[in-house]
Amino acid sequence: MPITPPSTSFLRRTFRPQWVDLAPRVLNAAPEDPGLDLPTARLWALVLASRHIPCRERTRSEIEGGGHTVQVRQWFADRAEEEIRLYLEENKPDGRAVVLPDLRPVGGLEPTVFAMAALVLFHWICSRTYPSLALHPSTWLDLGSCEARRVLAGEWWRIFTGLTLHGDIAHVMGNALIGGVFVWLAARRLGSGLAWVLVLLGGGLGNLLNAMAHGAPHNSIGFSTASFAAAGLLAGIAGFRVGGGLHGLGDGPLPRRIVRFLGSALLPVAAGLGLLAMLGAGEDTDLGAHLFGFASGLGIGITTGLIATRLGLPSPRKDKALLTVASAMPVLAWFAAWLA
Repeated sequence: MPITPPSTSFLRRTFRPQWVDLAPRVLNAAPEDPGLDLPTARLWALVLASRHIPCRERTRSEIEGGGHTVQVRQWFADRAEEEIRLYLEENKPDGRAVVLPDLRPVGGLEPTVFAMAALVLFHWICSRTYPSLALHPSTWLDLGSCEARRVLAGEWWRIFTGLTLHGDIAHVMGNALIGGVFVWLAARRLGSGLAWVLVLLGGGLGNLLNAMAHGAPHNSIGFSTASFAAAGLLAGIAGFRVGGGLHGLGDGPLPRRIVRFLGSALLPVAAGLGLLAMLGAGEDTDLGAHLFGFASGLGIGITTGLIATRLGLPSPRKDKALLTVASAMPVLAWFAAWLA
């Protein structure tokens, strides 16, 4: 009778991955046959990366038949085989012009530029007085600042509305420029929708932790908490190489994979902490908000890296839906603030 291999746990499949060679599956070749040539292996890896399927390239030894191979995790094998077959079917030589796959970054610059422009415009609106509507700059601060006493009393929306308020034009411009760069870099790795959702969640969580740490009468405003959350997010996903089609934990003994992961994440984390030291410790800055924002983003980034290496990144359609969710988050928070 056939022997059914024992099922493995989620942790074992995550930290001790089994890799499947695609060439024998796609080309119907024997495992001992020569592998792929280097250009073909790189092309297959690019195709899989464009479809958000984690993979790795590997050079085969002479004993294995030589050449190169493209491997994916076992749970991605069927999907990866289908994507490669579809690509080969759609790109059969027919004498016409060769159409290269779209390998642009996952997230474009436009959504981040639009969001930062909206942040500056919102500050301009909030800094003006509207006597006919009984609206003053202090009204917006009273409704939306991240006042610890009110946050801890249940006014949850303040952890998000506080991100959109700023003291002056220099404050908002600095946050828009610095934060925009970090969010854009995260969008290039994760997609604009997913990056913005995670950055706003990291900024909100940072504000919540800051309010819990300081308590009344602490009060804070500014997008800088989300900016440092974006920096932490980049540091958290760096070790996983999310978006580049590679799995950061790699293969080999578990201690070696952990050391490799920590080594790849060390430089981004150190850079983020250096940025925190340079920009987050001024006389008029809220160091706690910056620190908790970076820590929140770091935790979210590591969690995202683990999930993305298991499930892949969202498809373009899902990423657009996530961008809509991210756009609605501050709007709904302000709606709750006005209704309270």
